[in-house]
Amino acid sequence: MLKQNQEEWKKACYEELNALKDCKVYDVVDLPQGWKIIKYHWVFDQKTDGQKKARLVAKGFSQIESIDFNEIFSPVVRFETVRLILALSALENWYITGLDVKSTFLYRKLDEEIYMEQPEGFKIKGLEHKVFHLH
Repeated sequence: MLKQNQEEWKKACYEELNALKDCKVYDVVDLPQGWKIIKYHWVFDQKTDGQKKARLVAKGFSQIESIDFNEIFSPVVRFETVRLILALSALENWYITGLDVKSTFLYRKLDEEIYMEQPEGFKIKGLEHKVFHLH
């Protein structure tokens, strides 16, 4: 049972990494000289239906204001997506009780140059020494 549980969480991590890759959230590059690397953190959640979710987040608290960033914000789902879902629900007479948007925070371009280390246990073979350049 423990082995199966580990595999389910590992699968959730791979799903997150694949979503980030598919949305072109990062490039794998060498760390430029003079830049510091941001650490990462995994956030795990188990939905009420038993589905396991993993989110890879940058530890932004290690950044220094006016050096690594200038403002703090939390982008959310694109308004066009919300309008589309609401329009479809009205047209199809769907009853909406809640909405879960996968990979919500991936649509805002960063103004800063941010380099994050690759997650341990999920480093890309042959590119282990490289970092993620976040877009």
